[in-house]
Amino acid sequence: MKSKIPILYGLISLLLGMDLLAYYFKKISFIGYYSDVFLFWTWLMLTIMVIILFWKKIFAKIMLSGLILGLICSILPMMLPFYTVILSMSSLGLTMQTDLNENYRAQIVGYSVLGRPWLEIIEKNGLIEKKVFGCTDSQLNSGDTDIRIGSAKHIVFNAETDNTLTITLFYGGPNKTLTFDKITGKLEF
Repeated sequence: MKSKIPILYGLISLLLGMDLLAYYFKKISFIGYYSDVFLFWTWLMLTIMVIILFWKKIFAKIMLSGLILGLICSILPMMLPFYTVILSMSSLGLTMQTDLNENYRAQIVGYSVLGRPWLEIIEKNGLIEKKVFGCTDSQLNSGDTDIRIGSAKHIVFNAETDNTLTITLFYGGPNKTLTFDKITGKLEF
């Protein structure tokens, strides 16, 4: 059993690394919001297990030192990187999530204590998803309106054409309909 743990740990680490790189460069991720959260926590628990089981080896001591140093370094600048990790790797960063239809889901997320939540439209492709559209408060507000994405109570799919995707943010008062251009990925006004 002890000989299989490094192999499992290596596979989970490789999977997490590939997931992080795919999201950073291509906005591609595993299906659902919680799959990435589960993968991160599985990696963290396996890391702790490897450190405990292989404590007599120098590699385990280096891993523990790296984790502690990373934690301390993230706390130094007002804990902002630490909060970002906590908000992005738990459900604390997810404000709202809804399935729009069989092809798309929408979520409102916020991974920073200083920034406002933003809207993401995710295209479902089986086990893999891709962020296709995103919108912040500053992109949403044109003219004299001051609508906050984080205040939305519900998100509804309106229509899809070859070139556009239209959704509505419900606020309980005046609602906001958004149309995204599929080619540029930007909001149409």
